[in-house]
Amino acid sequence: MLSLASGCQLAETNMTQHMPTADDLRRATQILRRGGVIALPTDTQYALSGIATDDDAIAEIFRLKQRPAGENLPVFLPPARWREHLQQIAEPLDTRVLALAQAAWPGALTLILNRRPDWRSRAVNGGTVALRIPDHPTALKLLDIVGQPLTGTSANLHGQPAALSPDDIRQQLGNTVHIVPTGTLAPAGAPSTILECTGRTPRVLRLGAQLAPKVGELLMQHWGLSEPDTVS
Repeated sequence: MLSLASGCQLAETNMTQHMPTADDLRRATQILRRGGVIALPTDTQYALSGIATDDDAIAEIFRLKQRPAGENLPVFLPPARWREHLQQIAEPLDTRVLALAQAAWPGALTLILNRRPDWRSRAVNGGTVALRIPDHPTALKLLDIVGQPLTGTSANLHGQPAALSPDDIRQQLGNTVHIVPTGTLAPAGAPSTILECTGRTPRVLRLGAQLAPKVGELLMQHWGLSEPDTVS
């Protein structure tokens, strides 16, 4: 069965970063709402985040990462209103897939779903979109403050190692982006599991961080999937 251990655990860090304050969150929110980009700590790694529907922010993310144009960026959903945003972004919403999202989020499971034609973003080129809610207190709080989906691509140069700390980001991107402090919890480093849910049966495109027990149970209950090889 897909790993039944608990979801990706946040690693403790001995870095001297302070806990994100109200001022830190306010500044990050202002940058995002003005079309800027921030480096946001998540449960897996630091992410380059901009408002997903802001063309200027998306263009800046591609420039910072030196990422080829046309490649899709993952999207984070605000946890308090994720169902509402999911309905605006993706279709059709199979009740089984909704159950997976309910069981896995916040957490290290990315769902690839069919994008609604009327939801437009330069972050998504094509008919599908990769969505999740990261399980990190700072990311969760900021997503709800902004109240809009944010991009969740890794905060590194294209093809380079993931950034797990502010120092990693500065080494690759310099001082070109505002970095939100991690506080006492650092990204764990393991990537999210990517589950494609655009067809009749889910397919694991990447088996990353361990899945929550309920996710494995739902995959077995609704699709009869038990082994990673069955769905990869």
